[in-house]
Amino acid sequence: MDVSSQLTADAVLDAAFDWLCRRRLNYSANGDVWALRRDWSRQKQIIRNELAAGDYRFSLLSRVTLSTGEDTDLWVARDALVLKALTLVLGGVLPVSSRCTHIKGNGGAKFAVREVRDHLAQNRFVLRTDVKSYYASINHLMLLDQLAVHIRDRRLLNLLGQYLRRTSERGGSFWDFEKGISLGCPLSPLMGAFYLHQLDTVMERAMSRGGLFYVRYMDDILVLSRTRWALRRAVRVVNGFFRELDLSQHPDKTFIGRIDRGFDFLGYHFSRDADGVPALGLAAVTVAKFKEILFRLYEQARRARASARSGRPRGTEPPTSDSTETQLFIYMRRWLAWARGGLNHGASILPGFDLADHLAGCRRHNGT
Repeated sequence: MDVSSQLTADAVLDAAFDWLCRRRLNYSANGDVWALRRDWSRQKQIIRNELAAGDYRFSLLSRVTLSTGEDTDLWVARDALVLKALTLVLGGVLPVSSRCTHIKGNGGAKFAVREVRDHLAQNRFVLRTDVKSYYASINHLMLLDQLAVHIRDRRLLNLLGQYLRRTSERGGSFWDFEKGISLGCPLSPLMGAFYLHQLDTVMERAMSRGGLFYVRYMDDILVLSRTRWALRRAVRVVNGFFRELDLSQHPDKTFIGRIDRGFDFLGYHFSRDADGVPALGLAAVTVAKFKEILFRLYEQARRARASARSGRPRGTEPPTSDSTETQLFIYMRRWLAWARGGLNHGASILPGFDLADHLAGCRRHNGT
């Protein structure tokens, strides 16, 4: 079955529809996903016919503001469904290296962390870098040229071109994108993996010759080597691909040097102790972000409790500090489960990490 036939198959469209229903389950009653769900049988046939004829056109994206204050661009429901269907089909067509771990089936972030930890002992030098604003920096023409090598169907290439050259709108203002891929889109992780596939291939060959270790999680790139010469060669290769693909290294997230000096990767800190034994802990920035969120949650709960106490109906009890602290403990336990999870010996990365101490820190920070 050719790729276009796969895209319009019932199994693919229904799988994309199920994904969309799960992702937008809590959307507003005014969301367009509900109209699509009510009339799915008819809409599926319309979408299939448009895709088969090459007539499908993506709509304007809607720019919305999240609860965090950040702006994001939202695809309409039927476009999100088609993009998910494209992801399901192209996942079996486009080559993606096993060293690119953010793709489903390649292990994920914790697999990459374990791999790095397990290769520290036999290496001495490290290159750790990532791309500055990776999604926003991807060159449309370069990506389409790469895609055309593996996709011959002009209908699919047309869809991919529309996905890249998109326009978002809010209140009569419009934003045209001539560079970069969409955040929060199901297709973008695959495109992010594919765009650097040639780098992955070259580094995999270097790994097979020995003396080098390489892993990538989206745009987070890490190389370990036994010799300074091998590391310099890896640096030249990475920099060469970055120049060729019109990408820039993030200046604050690039480290080249000895492993003994320690380095951060995917939220963890890697180093060696005085005896040369590999050590794994949480990065300082990871703990700082945890504390920032904890303090903010505590302050929000404190204000909500004070507001409820002042405006509560007579005869009712206000929320207690105990209930607030219980909620914070739940958040802290979940965060600890993430920090320790998937690392086999995860408990050892947080020696002396005490939840009660952090809760007391919240009280001191907020003056309560």
